[in-house]
Amino acid sequence: MILFEFPLTERIRTLLRLEDVWRRWTHFLEGKHRDDHHAALITLFELADIAGRTDLKLDLMQELDRQRSALLSLPAEEVDTECVAALVERVERTRSALLNMVGRVDHYLRGNEWLMALRARAHIPGGLCAFDAPAYHFWLEQPPERRAQELERWVAPLQPIRNGIELVLSLLRGNAERHEAVAARGAYQRELKGACCLLARVQVDPALRVIPSMSANKYLINLRFGPPRSDLRPSTQPLELDVPFVLELCRL
Repeated sequence: MILFEFPLTERIRTLLRLEDVWRRWTHFLEGKHRDDHHAALITLFELADIAGRTDLKLDLMQELDRQRSALLSLPAEEVDTECVAALVERVERTRSALLNMVGRVDHYLRGNEWLMALRARAHIPGGLCAFDAPAYHFWLEQPPERRAQELERWVAPLQPIRNGIELVLSLLRGNAERHEAVAARGAYQRELKGACCLLARVQVDPALRVIPSMSANKYLINLRFGPPRSDLRPSTQPLELDVPFVLELCRL
């Protein structure tokens, strides 16, 4: 099954983008080649660009407060109280680490003049060639273990943000309402009831060779499946087949 995720709020959209960038950061950091660590550094700048556009720390703290309230309101006779207590402790620990961060999310990088010079050059196509940035070329020729240590040191101040994103999205995905459904001739509509839905997850068999597109508001979800297009846009071509799929509605 292929999983497609559709954020239904701008806040969750930002968290999913950052989660994806963090995943790529980890992949490139684990590599040994100079090109791996070049890609890791560019990814670090991408993290700073996305995180610096929003009041991310405040958003995460608000989401964690909401999660904590939801966990504490669960009926004791219906849950594993030890598990809930451990989750509440993790939420509080993560929130405390975020609270202790000072200033903007990206100000830790702004204090490093060398990184800021590289960041400016990185926005120029091919701007980090050896003849443009000889000091960077020298750094890339250092042993991979040393490069990895410095990359980890540069990203370490952002770790509370990463932990907060992982926890919020993990709790959100874990609170999913699962539905097995069929989209008649590729079209499906579902009324949203109850608590606000923040994330929709669609699983579909890759053998069907269809891609979902979704539009939603707080009352209704409209889902349409279509064949893949080479221009990456949602297909407007109607399907002649019914599409079985799994829909998960994630709420707080």
